[in-house]
Amino acid sequence: MTHGPTTVLAINPVLAERADDFEEWLRTVVVPAMRTHQPQLVDKVTVLRATEAEGGVITYAFLGEGGEPADWELEPLLERALGADGAARAMSQMSGMLQREQYGWEVMRVPVAGSVPDGSA
Repeated sequence: MTHGPTTVLAINPVLAERADDFEEWLRTVVVPAMRTHQPQLVDKVTVLRATEAEGGVITYAFLGEGGEPADWELEPLLERALGADGAARAMSQMSGMLQREQYGWEVMRVPVAGSVPDGSA
C-alpha cells in the first residue's frame, strides 16, 4: 500500500575494483539521460556509497523520491536517451560492474519519531 509520493530504494552491489568506473558511468550516462528526459527527478535521487568494501563489493544505495514507480526504471530511461542499442550497451556496461543484479523496492516512510512518549521505553 502506497501513501504519498513514490519512494524507491535500489541496491547495487558493485565490484570494488569497478566502483570508480560505476560512478563515472552514473555521471556520464545516467545523469545526462535524467537531465534530458526526467529533469524533475534529478534532484530527487540520493546516492549512497558504503565506506568500505565487504567481500570485494561496495554497496551503493539509491533512494528516489517522487514521480511514478515506472519513472525510476533505468532501462526505459536509457532507451529514450540512447535508443534501444545504446541502452543495451549501457545496461551491459552496468552489469559488468555489478557482483549481481541490482535489486530494489518501492518503499514508504514509517513514522517512528515520537512513538515513545517522553523518550521512555
